[in-house]
Amino acid sequence: MRRSGKALRWFAACSTLGMSAACGSSPGTSAEVPASSAATAQPTSAACGEVDLIKNALSEFDVTRVSITGQCTTVNIETNLADDSSSAETAHRICTAAATVAYSNDVNSVVVVSTDGAELTVGIKGARCIGD
Repeated sequence: MRRSGKALRWFAACSTLGMSAACGSSPGTSAEVPASSAATAQPTSAACGEVDLIKNALSEFDVTRVSITGQCTTVNIETNLADDSSSAETAHRICTAAATVAYSNDVNSVVVVSTDGAELTVGIKGARCIGD
């Protein structure tokens, strides 16, 4: 997927949700921080939501990691999928399955990435998952 498409989707997501400050940070920034920086610590994935519930919803797929990042707003799903058109349908099914249980507390988006970290599909609370 080209970077311009990714940037456009993030812009659309932020505009739709009316979030400018929260979307200004990198979507790859993890909410997990070392204990030594407790004064500025952000919540861990476990404190953000039901990671295990999301993992269970994805048990039929080849998912390598599920984490919640960005001030507990984004579920990141890492997969063994390739960054090509043959993975699009599977990525969309993963996003849709995660969306059925992920949108709780502050979580408002789901991102599915390929084995090389390329964004395959994005889901936004209240909307269908989209991707190439």
